[in-house]
Amino acid sequence: MGPSTERLGQHIQAQLEAEAFDGLRELVLKDGGIDLTLYKDRCVLRRIAVRQRACGARDLRAYLKLIARDPVERGRLVKALTTHVSQFFRNPSTFRAIQKEVLPAILSEKRAVGGHTLRVWSAGCACGEEPYSLAVLLLAEAPVAVGKYTSAIFGTDIDPDCLRHAKAGRYPEASLAHVPADWKRRFFVQDGGRYHVIPAARKLVFFKVHNILDPPPYGRIDLLVFRNVLIYMTELLQERVLLTLADALNPGGFLILGKVEGLSGAARDRFEAVNVAERIYQKPAESRSRTHSLPGGRGGREHLANTGLSA
Repeated sequence: MGPSTERLGQHIQAQLEAEAFDGLRELVLKDGGIDLTLYKDRCVLRRIAVRQRACGARDLRAYLKLIARDPVERGRLVKALTTHVSQFFRNPSTFRAIQKEVLPAILSEKRAVGGHTLRVWSAGCACGEEPYSLAVLLLAEAPVAVGKYTSAIFGTDIDPDCLRHAKAGRYPEASLAHVPADWKRRFFVQDGGRYHVIPAARKLVFFKVHNILDPPPYGRIDLLVFRNVLIYMTELLQERVLLTLADALNPGGFLILGKVEGLSGAARDRFEAVNVAERIYQKPAESRSRTHSLPGGRGGREHLANTGLSA
């Protein structure tokens, strides 16, 4: 086989693999409602490769033939493309910033304008660890505010199985590795090798199936936590999603992204950085000064307990 023949063979092989990838995209869109053309190819291919190896398929074409006839494996592929691992208080420094900077600013603003609701949204919440972490933080740090305001924490994810797990509120001990010992005793009940989130925290959290590419199911959000999802998207899609999330936030509301994520495109004009290291941004208030949102700003902190993550 000469060089030209070898190059032709490589070209044909690459073309066949590209066609197989297109076929996989169509099946995932049909079965899971996920348009992979909007996501970074390298991230998608890495997750597909995990399932491909698990099934022993020699290449993408063989894997496409397999999932075309096997609905169980199609479901496993969709789950592999959408499920993200999480823990309670994942990235503890981010939750310390919520405790010391974000929550005091939100409560200060509520008092200043006479607000009546406290609304938090954890988008892409996987199996519920993040929204329950926010519930525990609120109950530990601002129990008076939880009682004073109509309080709700919304947890959304594209995977119904993850949300069924989240609603059960039962987790292995490993998931609680970052929970302060005092909070672990106060807000969890041990049952063998698993821990139940106490009813008071569970009552604050409401779960809903939602694709982040669809219109937001909630508005007037004070704090929106959207971590470790943008990294899988193209920059154009990141911009589109961030602009949509900006519309869901109250003026003066906060957005928190993952540690390796940031704002894209026109979304940079919709937010102001509050804590760059922790990827905390604020939607500018329409008519009020933002000075209350900065660390050590006026009001708010005197009503927060000096416990848990602040130690």
